[in-house]
Amino acid sequence: QVLCGDDRIDAAVTQVISNLSSPFRSGSLLVNKIEAFEGKELKNVADLSAVVVIKSLADTTVRTVRSSRGQSGAEPVAKLVVPALAPTPNYDAALKQLIKVCQEVHVPLISLPGFGDLAQIADEVRFTFLRQLKLNSTRLHTFLMNLVVEEGLEGLVEEVSNQLNRPVSIESAQFSLMASKNMGGTPASQQRSLVDDVHKSVRKQLKVADSNDGKDWIIPTLKVGKRLVAPIMLGENIVGYISSMVRPNDDMEAIAELLRPAALAAMIEFHQNRQTGPMFAATQKSLLRDLLLGGTLAASDQERMEQHYGFDMADGILVFAASALNAQGQPLALDGLPDSFGVMTEIEGTATVVVPYLANSGKTWQQVAEALQKQLKELVKQKPGGADAQIQIGAGRMSETTFDLAESYREARQALIVGSMMHTNKEFTIGYGELGVKRLLYLMIDHPELERFCEEIIEPLESYDEEWESELVPSLRVYLAEGANLNSAARALFIHRHTLRYRLEQIAEILKVDIDSQEVLLNLQIAFQIRDMMSGSTGKRG
Repeated sequence: QVLCGDDRIDAAVTQVISNLSSPFRSGSLLVNKIEAFEGKELKNVADLSAVVVIKSLADTTVRTVRSSRGQSGAEPVAKLVVPALAPTPNYDAALKQLIKVCQEVHVPLISLPGFGDLAQIADEVRFTFLRQLKLNSTRLHTFLMNLVVEEGLEGLVEEVSNQLNRPVSIESAQFSLMASKNMGGTPASQQRSLVDDVHKSVRKQLKVADSNDGKDWIIPTLKVGKRLVAPIMLGENIVGYISSMVRPNDDMEAIAELLRPAALAAMIEFHQNRQTGPMFAATQKSLLRDLLLGGTLAASDQERMEQHYGFDMADGILVFAASALNAQGQPLALDGLPDSFGVMTEIEGTATVVVPYLANSGKTWQQVAEALQKQLKELVKQKPGGADAQIQIGAGRMSETTFDLAESYREARQALIVGSMMHTNKEFTIGYGELGVKRLLYLMIDHPELERFCEEIIEPLESYDEEWESELVPSLRVYLAEGANLNSAARALFIHRHTLRYRLEQIAEILKVDIDSQEVLLNLQIAFQIRDMMSGSTGKRG
């Protein structure tokens, strides 16, 4: 029986719930027995699609009676007594309150008689909804896929935009706009965070799917600025994005329920065009990016990508992480590297360049890095503040195959970070293999024990220099840099060797150490390296 709101009984249902105490989506259907509403405060009823109350009717047990012995002396006969409905509690007050609230907020209220287990009745309503939801989802997937086959991405965007009444766009993994309705591409300021967040969400979902034998895989959606974004995937690789503009009060899950099947349908177009044109190039770069981040590719995808970039014919692969800084130390965007030099992409906010290496070229990685530095200077020269840009480059160890790219990228990025800690805003090129002990120090640079180590080893010497305006610390630095060679260090300092020897004796006395001990020299070297990494200035005095 529809108690009120029969003109709105066809409202869309987003989910079935049993109470109002837990958060629920707008458009939910509330199903519960009338007893559950007694004495309860009814909040957020206006957000429901309808309310169904189950009025319980309890059956009495069947009674039998025996008739008295008949005149003929026959045995007593058992007679069936028609069961009567047991009296039900008076819930009129709760029902009246519910009717009043539903009338005020214009939400349909339906009364459903309940014979038997009320929880089972509520579950039957919920299961019916889920069956219909699954059927509708299948219909939607089929419709959108047929739409892509017939009308391409433009037809898909048009349909999704009309259904959502929101602007919609589809972009490649490199943010090239491929189809749009009233919506531009992702702003450059949001691209980096979007890529990182989507990759994290996808990997999290893949782990969940692996732990459940491939089940429970759901395309993630993320809100970035005023956009709700779903990735378009081929296998485990992200090849594009479908986005919809959203408002603060929108039902994000309802929009996501349309974006997800739309992303699946868009896969058809990406798959068909993956071997030709700009989409193919974008797809290959996306696959390479996944490899650098530690992902795996299907054998056919990996072979196609290696052939596209020439990795299959190379003797090795070099990976560089680079950054450009203007005179004020602010980062400059790096893009537009010629394909003839190598493949440039951005990962975790860092410009990454992958270069196939040919042994017969006769070049070392340092020479390749020097050529890259010149190329990058030309790229940023025309940008505001780029005329005097400082190019910083970190290089990973050479990879023999594409399977080692993730490790080489990690090394290149670490070399860039450590180099920037040592040289701050100055230009440099440094290889991971040249970092030495700094590779280990970087992993624990924030540990307070490192600072205490510096204080114990060299702070007394720094305090002495500051008090007496002497130059013991820089003299010791040069002495260590020259391999503890007295003559070489004296020449580098432009002083007599006896003068340097006297300073070393002063240092030994202040620090109370044997300055000729190899262990002491090692501790001093490590302390200076820690201080340089913490201060961000190589050879900083004092």
